[in-house]
Amino acid sequence: MGDGRRFLFMSSRRGARGLLCEFTIYPLEVIRTRLAVCQLGTYGGLANAAKQIYLQEGWRAFYRGLVPSLVGILPYAGVDIATFEILMETLTEQYNEEPIPAPLIVGAGMLSSCFAQCVSYPLALTRTRLQAQGVGGAPVKYSGMLDALSKIIQFEGYRGLYKGLLPNTIKLAPAAGISWFVFEKMKELFRVDT
Repeated sequence: MGDGRRFLFMSSRRGARGLLCEFTIYPLEVIRTRLAVCQLGTYGGLANAAKQIYLQEGWRAFYRGLVPSLVGILPYAGVDIATFEILMETLTEQYNEEPIPAPLIVGAGMLSSCFAQCVSYPLALTRTRLQAQGVGGAPVKYSGMLDALSKIIQFEGYRGLYKGLLPNTIKLAPAAGISWFVFEKMKELFRVDT
């Protein structure tokens, strides 16, 4: 098998495994969202939430928002990785043979992930809206990703697509910066592409 075909085969296998993992853990994401957005006492914990969602809304409720979640991975990861690599390339040129200071690596990670978050946030908001609808048998407002996006724009304007972006970014930035820093240090430790 040629290198190109082998790469595509390996990439498709990784992608399939990623989809399987997302499909498997996604119901926990729905439960987490419900526990976060519902009034206190709506659910009596993880197991109770799972039981109530299943009994009141059926198994499909556990997969509401899966499509925007899967679609949102592409722009988020692509922008995050590309931006971080561009920033690191710039820093590497600037520091030549010297090690790049840790705060700059963390800052580059924070900046790239925040930028990626801004690009992909409408899909994350759509996912959350789809996950949170139908609680306790309440009417379902959105039939899917495109319906949710169009109704958000129609009733809340384009700014509505970014509701909650600031607190989400404040939560994301430090974790992303630290993750990118650890990633870079592991590359150095194992002498990978340094």
